[in-house]
Amino acid sequence: MLTSISPWDGTPVWRAAAATTAEAASAVAAAAADLPTWALDVDRAGKIRRFAEAVLHHRKAVVTLLVREAGKTVGDAEAEADQLGTVIDTTLGAGLGRTPGVPAFGHALALPWRPRGPAVVIAPGNQPLLALHQLVVPALAVGCTVVAKPSPEALGLGELYRALLKEAGLDGVCTVLLGGCEVAEALVDQPGVATVAATGSRAMGAALARRLAGRSEVVFAASLGGVNPVLVLPDGDLPAALTAVAEGAWRLAGQHGTASRVAFVPRAQMDTALEQLTHERQRWLPTPALDGAVGPMRSLAARTAFLAGLADLPGGTDLVAGKREPLEKPSAGTDPLLIVLRQGATAGHPLLTREHAGPVLAVVPYDDAAQAVAWLETNPHRLAAAVWTTDRDRFLDLARRLRYGRLFHNRSTLSARLDLPAAGCGLSGTGQAAGVAACQIFADETVVW
Repeated sequence: MLTSISPWDGTPVWRAAAATTAEAASAVAAAAADLPTWALDVDRAGKIRRFAEAVLHHRKAVVTLLVREAGKTVGDAEAEADQLGTVIDTTLGAGLGRTPGVPAFGHALALPWRPRGPAVVIAPGNQPLLALHQLVVPALAVGCTVVAKPSPEALGLGELYRALLKEAGLDGVCTVLLGGCEVAEALVDQPGVATVAATGSRAMGAALARRLAGRSEVVFAASLGGVNPVLVLPDGDLPAALTAVAEGAWRLAGQHGTASRVAFVPRAQMDTALEQLTHERQRWLPTPALDGAVGPMRSLAARTAFLAGLADLPGGTDLVAGKREPLEKPSAGTDPLLIVLRQGATAGHPLLTREHAGPVLAVVPYDDAAQAVAWLETNPHRLAAAVWTTDRDRFLDLARRLRYGRLFHNRSTLSARLDLPAAGCGLSGTGQAAGVAACQIFADETVVW
């Protein structure tokens, strides 16, 4: 049996049996059988639009479960619920516009998309519904059938998603299977799978890539975490930058994939910066109040893993604010941490070389901006970055050199638009896990000339 735990009070809110290997095989086989009919379904657009109507109709249930199972505040849960319909609005046209395939007449060059085949979609716990939805909808829009595996930390949301699909008449082309890594492994091992699209940690991405080794016919798209830097240049608006850094690091308990993980600040401005960040930190303390600014981490297990990763940091690490220990209330709550890395302590430091998916911000003072830029250039976890400067030309020059999936000028690393791509570079993954570009994950492009 699987148990989903409420991060607010630690009580179980859902129990369900994990899918078996046989059920995984059956789901993929059914998806393969249903693919030709769905790819040519003349009511594909109508059914997906009815899905948006079902999401809107059951918005209250979506919000309630996001709060109970993902530790979100009411405000953050409402924002995620409202984004579900937006995903459909921004994706549907792109998926339908270049499918179902070869044009019926005419002699002009055409570049239609053809649905590649059954898709497996795997979602994380930090955005348990949105991350799933951002991949399921584009796959359906281009005519693929889908087997979706939600996070095992959000089983109620998984069951609700299944019910919404059924209400829209999509349950025959998108099957929802509950379970953990064993279910994901069983799904990607099925020979009928054409695409695997997953959002999660670097470790998850590496594990799935190993299982898919030798199967070049399967497209693997992974949106993984990042060590997301913010570079504050000497001419940047320091107060505005630090407000954005604080929100980027500590909102959503630091669990967003594009959370600000490290801030480079001129050494001459460090005293001012630490004073403001210490003050800003008070806004992002977790609270048992559901209408607060930030809630707990999404589960006790997520908090345990986060704190374990910070248990033995090397020398040159100064903890300026916060305690590396669990909070009693709310359950799964933990302090937002403010850490300074002293000069000479950055080489190979774990806060700069791997993602710590929780509310921790590392601040690195610099004397020469070129050294900070050099670190941004060599960072292998290149999901998102932000540069604060009043000089737009200087930012654009850096934008030519910094290869990140998202690069922001005077914005938080949490900045997002649902119609834009969301993948990273380097160890942060491949494939566009959001926006209209996500449709290309699931389709093959054909030259008809």
